[in-house]
Amino acid sequence: MLLRLTAILSLAASGLFATSFTFANFSSGANLNLLGDATLTANLLRLTPALENQNGAAWYTLSVGVQNGFTTDFSFRLSERGGYKPDWEPGVVNDGADGFAFVVQAQGINELGLFASGVGYYNIRNSLAVEFDTWANKPSYCEPNGNHVAIQSLGTLMNRPEHCAGTEFDGTFTNPNLGITTVADDLSNGNVYNARISYTPGLLQVFLTDMNTPILAANINLADLLNLQNGRNAFIGFTSSTGGAWENHDIVSWSYSEIPEPSTLALIGIGLIAGGVIRRRA
Repeated sequence: MLLRLTAILSLAASGLFATSFTFANFSSGANLNLLGDATLTANLLRLTPALENQNGAAWYTLSVGVQNGFTTDFSFRLSERGGYKPDWEPGVVNDGADGFAFVVQAQGINELGLFASGVGYYNIRNSLAVEFDTWANKPSYCEPNGNHVAIQSLGTLMNRPEHCAGTEFDGTFTNPNLGITTVADDLSNGNVYNARISYTPGLLQVFLTDMNTPILAANINLADLLNLQNGRNAFIGFTSSTGGAWENHDIVSWSYSEIPEPSTLALIGIGLIAGGVIRRRA
């Protein structure tokens, strides 16, 4: 009986903790795959430096469970903006670019999309991106301003950063935008901001600074939207890019916690009950 209890608890524990991790800082790149211009510098994950036409991505090297839900928290800092300054929004500071995105995708750890307006996730198939966009691509992208947050996906097709349907050289495309909101704070001002993305099947919520009230929510079921690995797993990470304007895109800290499957919780309950029986018999 004791051996059986140990096996049950071990299985339950592996289900609970296998897809939880924390990077309090980025002094080490263990379990990270850095692509393009992404680097580790001064204990930060720098997705792109403040230079022209940069493109970077960082993926957690192990696939994680997303089907049953998750919470991911991260802090970021966008600084040293420069380059081209647009003139279509008089009085609006909009000279840093292009932003970054938290991405869930089931393709692999070597995915890197297009630079500039692509925010590093454009062209990644089978993905969902929550972008923190700091550049107003007008009018073709249907963006409200140069300081907004959006949820983007075309299911298993290649993802796109536009917020409306359109036509390109290879034909028309449907609207990839699943939700969008403007942000009051200037995200490129060099301050550290805290963000949270919370997902339960049917609902994805994005929080910024205030972790009690979401700034954006969308009705999404990842198991239906994407072709998940083994029906439950995906790769997660960040992408970013610059173009004719630029800024440092830094992730300061990052944590992820999967919601365990109901069967795992049931196993824990069985283990606790069995443990109580053994103690009483003892």
